[in-house]
Amino acid sequence: MSTRTLVGSIAAVLGLAGCFTTAADYREEAETFIVETVTIPGEDIVFAGARCDEPESQEPGTEFACAATDQDGSTWRFAVTIEEGNRFVVSVTDRP
Repeated sequence: MSTRTLVGSIAAVLGLAGCFTTAADYREEAETFIVETVTIPGEDIVFAGARCDEPESQEPGTEFACAATDQDGSTWRFAVTIEEGNRFVVSVTDRP
């Protein structure tokens, strides 16, 4: 089983994911993780949708970008870094 984490100045969230067999799996899992799991402490933020770039590889250290739209239509930006053991870290890079 793999793990994925949200870090940054906003929050830290830990979730569990399945096995990744392609770079597209990381993109899809990150989009799902942001919409279904990410919460912002002290704020009532719900993400209506997320779109991520497909990573260039599955190698640890590979980074890719995501953007998510909240319930007010504001865009949040995230950076995702692939780690060892089918893990990825999601960091908030820009918030409205």
